[in-house]
Amino acid sequence: MIRYTYILLLILCSGLLLAAVPAGAGQIAAVGEGKGPVSLDADSLSYDKAADTYHATGDVRLRQGEMELRAANIVWNNTSGDAEASGGVRLTGPEGTMEGDSLSYNLGTGRGRLNNGRVFATGQNFHITGREIERLSALDYQVEGGTFTTCQGDRPSWKFGAEHFGVTLGGYARARNVLFYIKDVPVLYIPYLIYPAKTERESGLLMPRYGFSSRRGAQFSLAWYQVLARNLDATVEVDYMSKFGLGKGLEYRYALANDNQGEFHAYHVTESGRTDRYSLTGHHRGTLPDDVHLTADVDFVSSRDYYADFGESYKIYTRDKAETVIYLARNWEKVNLAGQFKYLKDLEQPGGETLQRLPEVRLAGITQRLDGTPLFLRYDLEGDEFWRRSGEKGARLSLRPELSTDLFSNPFFSLVPEMGYRERFYSTTSDDFQSKGIFDFGARASTLFSRVYSVDGQSVHKVRHSIEPEIGYFYIPSVDQSELPEFDTLDRIGPENRIGYALTNRFTARMESENGERYYHEFLYLRLSQSYDFDDFRGNPQAAAEVGKPFSPLLLEAIVRPTRLSYLDFDASYDINSGENRLVDYNLRGSLTDTAGNSFTIDYRNRRGELEYLAATLDTALLKPVYVRLEDRYDFFASKALESVLGLEYRARCWSFFVTYRQRPDEEEVLLSFSLTGLGRVSGLGASRPRNVE
Repeated sequence: MIRYTYILLLILCSGLLLAAVPAGAGQIAAVGEGKGPVSLDADSLSYDKAADTYHATGDVRLRQGEMELRAANIVWNNTSGDAEASGGVRLTGPEGTMEGDSLSYNLGTGRGRLNNGRVFATGQNFHITGREIERLSALDYQVEGGTFTTCQGDRPSWKFGAEHFGVTLGGYARARNVLFYIKDVPVLYIPYLIYPAKTERESGLLMPRYGFSSRRGAQFSLAWYQVLARNLDATVEVDYMSKFGLGKGLEYRYALANDNQGEFHAYHVTESGRTDRYSLTGHHRGTLPDDVHLTADVDFVSSRDYYADFGESYKIYTRDKAETVIYLARNWEKVNLAGQFKYLKDLEQPGGETLQRLPEVRLAGITQRLDGTPLFLRYDLEGDEFWRRSGEKGARLSLRPELSTDLFSNPFFSLVPEMGYRERFYSTTSDDFQSKGIFDFGARASTLFSRVYSVDGQSVHKVRHSIEPEIGYFYIPSVDQSELPEFDTLDRIGPENRIGYALTNRFTARMESENGERYYHEFLYLRLSQSYDFDDFRGNPQAAAEVGKPFSPLLLEAIVRPTRLSYLDFDASYDINSGENRLVDYNLRGSLTDTAGNSFTIDYRNRRGELEYLAATLDTALLKPVYVRLEDRYDFFASKALESVLGLEYRARCWSFFVTYRQRPDEEEVLLSFSLTGLGRVSGLGASRPRNVE
């Protein structure tokens, strides 16, 4: 009897053990606290029923949902959800990975403490190492004796280190008494640091820029980037210049409904012993209610030497004017109405005599047929208010209706005569009212011949060659306009009695991409044009010396586009009246780019006896990870270098280092800056970035 009782107890115990470990001696499944079922798989597994605790050794895997904890040893309490892991610990989940020597972790709360370990946040590409890392939640960590970086590898290219810091993934890492390391070498001490631990744009300090300029002295630039909303952000800038003082800037960017978007930049420089200087630049594009289109390009500076002192790009520091234009337009089916306010500041001459147009208004009727006739009518009505601080002011109203007809309207030939009449009305401070009208006449004739050639090429299948001859006649009588005020070129309309003619050739290829997409590419454009004046410039006193030279220079224009990434644009004027038959001027512009990061651009201009100028830029990735940029501008007419720039970028996987050397006739400058993955950099003085010219 005792023997059977013993056997029955053994069977019951075996049943209980099988209930606890249904998949075998090394596996169990149980219901954990809070986050769903838990499975435990190990080489060796034991269970303490009284403590409701599992002891697992060997290749241990503890799973709950998308979370998996692996280690050599794990002790897990099914009641509390606490797990103690040691020996090659690795915790993986949707947020990333934790690895270390040992880990205390609660499956219900997600809190834990990792010793001598590292954390990698997948979504943010953010790496944390530490002597002790406390996981407060899936996103929040507190670290003792650790580092953080966005670089990969056991020995990252750069990292920040501190004795204590906190990290919120999708937010920021915040630390005091920080050391910045290149590899394992500390190179910079930072008292306090806020670093974005996210891939989305986020508020924070940008990497500073350092430099020295013989014009501005020692320079240090720092900026804070602030996200205001998904469609709004701003940057606050501070620039220290030892020879000028402190510069403060604010840049604001926005993208609103109806394609309204823009950016504006205000900058102020405080100088010891001098009047403060400032600027406001920016642009806006968008549509107002009732389909009114608004464009604003703002460029205002307080002093004429502002851009010469603070501009870094030659497009800025060589500017001779600052112009603000606000433009409004409304289009209807047959009428266009536009108005603009233009304020011009001459940066080379005193501003008192500068003529301003405040405002300009234009009403234009599109060309339309007059009912029952072969005639077409279009008209322009322009109104201008001229203002300046000193000198004559006034208003002008100009009306020009024009009649035209197409005598041979067909696909092969077109002849269009036109006749117009321009009437101008003036009201000025020196005279009450004046007016003057002038007739003009013209005619244009053109035709087109084309042929398509089959080409058995790899990507080019057909080439179309078109020839477009055209001829035009223009006549304006000589009318005395000396009694009219003179605000601009429209107030003195010179006589014309000339014929113009041109011949245009176009070569267009029909191409197919690798995926079969068809597109057209005009790879060669050639145009020859000239005019002949029947009156030998009669009535134009400024051209008296040109009498006997009725032919204008022969103009050649050529544009070659071998590929979509390259072009060569050339134009030249050849004077056939001169006994020497010489070139008057010629210009060459070109660009060559590949997909590997190499490019070359050139801009050459030559105007006989007046100008000879060359600008060239070379970008190359042949020395990568070092990327090189060379810029040069030279004035051959004055035999002097205008500017030379050498830019070097060392581009690592998760950081870049920039060095720029710039030399001008009156300035030398060296600039240094860093760029780290996840953290932008200051790329220029706030004063040198008028947005409407970049």
